[in-house]
Order: sequence, then C-alpha cells, then structure tokens
Amino acid sequence: MRRDASRLARSVHDLLVVGGGVHGACVAWDAALRGLSVALVERDDFGAATSANSLRIVHGGLRYLARGDLTRMRESIEERSTLLRIAPQLVEPLAVLVPTRGSGLEGRFALGAAVTLNDLVSLTRNRHLAPPQRIPRSRLLSAKACRRLFPALEIRGVTGGVLWYDAQIRHPERLTLSFVLGAAERGACVMNYAQVERFLLEQGAVCGARVLDRVSGESYDVRARRVVVAAGPWTDDLVARATGAPPGRPSARQAIGLNLVVGRRLAEVAVGLRSATDAADDPVGGGSRFLFLAPQGDTTLLGTWYAVSGEGDLRATIERGAAALMAEFNAICPSLRLSESDVVRRQWGCLPLKSGLEGGRPDALAERPRLIDHAGGGARNLFSVEGVKYTTARRVAEQTVDLVIRDLALPDPGCRTAEVTLPTLPDGMSPAGTRMNEKEILNAVRDEMAVTLADVVFRRTQLGTPPGPDRTAVTEVAHLAGQELGWDPVRQSAEVDDVMRQARLPVAAAVAVR
Repeated sequence: MRRDASRLARSVHDLLVVGGGVHGACVAWDAALRGLSVALVERDDFGAATSANSLRIVHGGLRYLARGDLTRMRESIEERSTLLRIAPQLVEPLAVLVPTRGSGLEGRFALGAAVTLNDLVSLTRNRHLAPPQRIPRSRLLSAKACRRLFPALEIRGVTGGVLWYDAQIRHPERLTLSFVLGAAERGACVMNYAQVERFLLEQGAVCGARVLDRVSGESYDVRARRVVVAAGPWTDDLVARATGAPPGRPSARQAIGLNLVVGRRLAEVAVGLRSATDAADDPVGGGSRFLFLAPQGDTTLLGTWYAVSGEGDLRATIERGAAALMAEFNAICPSLRLSESDVVRRQWGCLPLKSGLEGGRPDALAERPRLIDHAGGGARNLFSVEGVKYTTARRVAEQTVDLVIRDLALPDPGCRTAEVTLPTLPDGMSPAGTRMNEKEILNAVRDEMAVTLADVVFRRTQLGTPPGPDRTAVTEVAHLAGQELGWDPVRQSAEVDDVMRQARLPVAAAVAVR
C-alpha cells in the first residue's frame, strides 16, 4: 500500500470515500470486496482521530437488555463475534466484573438473571470462532473473588458480583488500518494526507472532488460516480460545500468525551461501577450510569466523562473533566487513591448528540448512525454516514454500500465483510506491546503509508502505547524511518519533538468512539 496521487486522478472510480476513520475504512473495504472500483482519501493519517480513542471495549449490547431492545442487542452481539472472527490478532475476549449490592436491580438475583438472559440471547456467539476467541458463559462470584480480581473494591455493602464477557481491541489504530489495508489489497486506491478542497459538480450532481496532496502540495481532480462522506464531525461542513447548506448548523452539536489512561494496572478484569452523579450534573450521559475501568498491560483506561462541546475554553474543559473523572472513581473506590500524577495519557474527542435528529433529549448522546442520501438536498450522487460506535462500524458500512450499489443500479454480489479475515499483522510485529524491530519500521514506511514519525509510533506499532513512548527508542526509529523518507537530522529531530509533544498533551481525537 503506497501513496500514488496520479492513480487517484487517472480514472473514474465507482465510489470515492472521504474520511479514513473506522467507518470510512469499512465502507471502502466492503465496496472493494463487492467489486467496485474505490478511492479513499483521508486528510490526516488513517485512524488518527476518530477511531484511536476509546475504552477499547467491543460491547455486546448488554445495556440494551435493560431497555428491552433485543434487536440492537443481537446486532451488537453479532458484530462483536464478527470482529473476533475477522481480526483474531487484534480483538480478544474481555472479562467484565460488576459488583452486586442489596436485593434490588443491582442485587445478585437481578444482575444474575440479566447475564443469564444475555447468554441465552447470544447462544450462537461462538459460531465459527477459534477456541481462544470464544466468549465464555457468565457467572456469579463471591465478594472475596471480586476482591481478588479488583483489590480496590470497597467490600462494604457488596454481596458479590457478576462476571460476563465482551471483547477488547488491543490496538484500535492498527485495526482501522487493517480495514484500509484490506481495501487496498482488493484494488482500492487509498491515500492519507489527502484533503478534499471542494466537490466537483455537474448539473446538480456530485462527480468527484478536488483533492490536495498535503505531502507534495499538488491538487488533483478525483472523479467518481458516487461519493460517501464519512468524516465524523466534519461531515456536515463537507456536505455543505456540495449542497450549499449553511455549515455548522445547530443540529450538528457535539459532546466531548474524555477517557484517562493511568500508569497502574488497577484490576485483572474490566470493572463496571455505578456513578453517583445525577442527571443534573451529567446531562449528556444522563446520570447514574456505569463508569468502566479496563486494564491494558501495565496501565488502565478509565472512562467516560462527557460535556457539551463549545461551552467554554477547551483546555479548561478537559482539565475539569479529568479532575471530575478521577474524583468519581475515588468516591466509588477510595482505596484507588487516584491523583493527577497517575495520569499518563488523556484521550478526548467529539461525539454526535441527538440534537433533535432522533428521539430523546437533544443534549443526549446520539444512539443511531446517520446515513443520508443528499439527492433531496440538491446534491445527487452524494451520501454521508456518521456512526456512533466502533462495534457496529462494519454493519453501518454494509448498509451504506447497499445503498450505493442500489443507486448505481449494479448487481449486488452481497456483503462479505463478516466472513473475510482482515490482513494479518506483519511478521515481527506483536499485538502485545513488545519492542519494535527494524523490519517492522521499514514495513510501516514502505508498505503501510507512514508519512510522519507519529504515524509509525502511534498507529503502526506499539511504541506509542502508554506509558510510552520512550524518547531514546523514538530517536532510533526517527533515524531509520528518516533514511527511507529522506529526512535530514533537523527534520528527524523535529519529528521526535512532535511525537513527544503528542504523547504529553491530551490526545485530541475528532470523535471519541464509545
């Protein structure tokens, strides 16, 4: 997979996908598997914003059980099984513990019945999965067993716990890149650092886009019969360039979602803890919701704190959110004794709100993806998709490509993304976080379209995994990558400084995926 701007401009593609996060990558992969000629452009690096920042938990939809929404629950279960099947090197089962208290809805009987029903609804969850990828049955635990798994658990009032299983993404950036690599293997023309400047229009129909290659500074016309915009919070503004609608309309309001990475392993399993914050102080999340901590090697992810975006200074909002999130965990489990010095990474970004586009409070988090045909808005051949969950990105992409193929009036061979395995990790790369080697770095530059040192460190290898990266190792990588990319010592030093700056600052994702 190599950057080739001239190939983008040489022919008319069946489909141009704008946006290289997980939803755009899945659309490109699905369309390429169905035989469409596909172009994919991303203004930064693939998966650099939308899909990199989450708790890394692939939820099986247990939360939908409480609402009686079995349809969405089954969808989430199916998509969790699909990711375990098609990406076995990057997705693995994850045990999740929730303590039980009293005799009400959080008691052993109620929660035990819930996870038992979850097992029954998901009876086929392990179909076509290899043994290491299979989701075990749920079970009840004693309070002592819970304490062994989560030593900081406050035993007072705890009657035990339920242990069920979801899945965990070891490296979200690498998984998003795998979808891109899969599309490229099937003939898609993909390019990062390629920014859409404007759409090409002919008699009210979108027929491509003018694309700026941010590496060379040259611009190209990329022509396509259909265009899908999957650009997260930039989607509305991009579509407005084609439809003439005012950009940044009120319906596009976003929420900030913040997760923290602490430099300690706090538990041997993921743990769900009920927040004591009510709806008045947590209007976006709705109050009294579950907070989760999820172990990642020697670190732990904590999440998630929400606030409406655009209300006050952003940096101050992030600081306030980090303090609030630590305070909530400390209030639930005082023996955690979390402090600012424990935090090794902050991950934040913007999620779509309902904003009157679906039922419920306008300032609540959106729950359903938005797939729109913009022909009615004066832009034929243009579609947009904005997802809300990493878990269901593949399914949303399937629905998007179904729509595109119908609009093109082409025979549909059917979606195959639930059965085709994604490209495997390069030889020498470990998903578990071992030190990278020379072959791995060269592969990232030569065959995986790494343009900057940050691309190598954060999205193609494990060197950037918290609490890293180590400056000495990053400097060594800069020298090796620089030889391939033609960097002089000054450029190498600047790339190292940029990587270390990104590691220190809050990770500013465009969309924090739940």
